[in-house]
Amino acid sequence: MRAMLSAGFLRPQSTTMSRPLLPLKAGAIIFTVLWTAWMMWWSGSFSSVSLVILAMCGAAVGYVWYRAMRWQFERMGMLPRSDDGSAR
Repeated sequence: MRAMLSAGFLRPQSTTMSRPLLPLKAGAIIFTVLWTAWMMWWSGSFSSVSLVILAMCGAAVGYVWYRAMRWQFERMGMLPRSDDGSAR
């Protein structure tokens, strides 16, 4: 059993891109929550339809923000490029 652990058989699989992206993903989630809360407060309407629409828009805005920041960080060299073959 100890040999299997040391050989890495029971370690969780992770890609080379997962760890550098963790802070970016957390930032995108925080941005999404704050943006959605701000839009709910700004609209002043707390009906269920309004909440659902703003939550869906918040998810879309958060995803676009994540993709834009990931592209910018890759361009600046702060993240490895996804097309260079090292992430395979």
